[in-house]
Amino acid sequence: MAIKLRARCALGRTLFAGGLLCVLATSGAAQTFVSDQMEVFAEEQEQVIDQQVEQTSCYAEPSCDLGADCGPIDCGPSCGVPAYGTCGDCGECCEPWLQQCGGCCQGHVPGFVYGEFLYLRPTGGDIAHAQQQDGNGGAGTVPFGRIGTVDMDNQPGFRIGGGVCLDACSSIVVSYTRFEGDGSDSLAQPVIPGGSGAVGSLVQHPGAGLTASTGPVTATNDLEYQIGDILFRDLWKATCNSRLKYLLGGVYTSFDQDFQQLGTFSGGQGGAIRTDSTIDFDGAGLKAGIDYERFLGHGISFYGKASAAAVSGRFQSRYNQVNDSTDVQLANAIWKDNRVISLVEYELGAAYTTCNQRWRVSGGYLFQHWGNMVTNSEFINAVQNDNYVDLGDTLSFDGLTARIEARW
Repeated sequence: MAIKLRARCALGRTLFAGGLLCVLATSGAAQTFVSDQMEVFAEEQEQVIDQQVEQTSCYAEPSCDLGADCGPIDCGPSCGVPAYGTCGDCGECCEPWLQQCGGCCQGHVPGFVYGEFLYLRPTGGDIAHAQQQDGNGGAGTVPFGRIGTVDMDNQPGFRIGGGVCLDACSSIVVSYTRFEGDGSDSLAQPVIPGGSGAVGSLVQHPGAGLTASTGPVTATNDLEYQIGDILFRDLWKATCNSRLKYLLGGVYTSFDQDFQQLGTFSGGQGGAIRTDSTIDFDGAGLKAGIDYERFLGHGISFYGKASAAAVSGRFQSRYNQVNDSTDVQLANAIWKDNRVISLVEYELGAAYTTCNQRWRVSGGYLFQHWGNMVTNSEFINAVQNDNYVDLGDTLSFDGLTARIEARW
């Protein structure tokens, strides 16, 4: 409505100028000609105004998530065109990606929720648990074949969240992320003509009095992490076709790792041997991030976001080796360590927002890095060597994401 009033004010000024020409005309024919031309011009301008109003009304209610009515906004000369313009007496510039010039850019929605599908591949946590070899152990035994490694492929996870808008520029957002991954491996003895093929364990304690296995030796490795955060998000800077927001808040994380190897081994303590290693971490800390979006028009945009968190917590690690045939515990180690880990995420992608700003879908590629972590591979090596100094490694995840967001 405000667009039509302002446009018609401009039209009125044009008609007024034309009227002066009519007064200055000296002949009746000239007055008639000018009057006819002014009527044609007025009809054409009415059609242009109606088209502009129809285009603009499509984006009449921006979301607080888009940062409408927020400064500092460097609108530049492109905002002077009629389809965008300034917001009347308010002296504010409407963002052209919203195509809104009616009112004073005050419209925003009170909240939003979203669900996100993750398809991630863990790296950095692989465990080499056994090897094919020639010999049962001791002098003369050499590797002879495949190294059994437990790794993981891409696996699904999810993230859900939502937010409450404090005003048109800022909001409180919360999210919960959960991911579970698993991997397995089985290793049989190699066929060595004239030799003695066997499977040797790479995760058993060397003092347990065990030698090799005739196979198969199996192993599994599972991990699970959860992330919960609550953040304050506010507009930092915006232009006519982009906006940059910052986020500050708190985060809670838990990260569990479980490894197990099973096999029948010979030796003085031989039998069905089970070797377990379990690591649990819980902690909380501070998180900061940025969120950038570049609007291309027709609801399409590209985005990039990154965050970093420092999380203080405790690792509780347990190593256990048991002969299930005799129910005898062969080795046991419990180690706890307080430390600060880092959690870094960054993502690039594209998004589409519906005309009325009520729905947004996006897809991208995510990288996630957990730093200063204790991994099962590293902890098992520490138990075997009786050395728990300077343990620390990085676990990473990368993969595709797809999100749908509803705003109301």
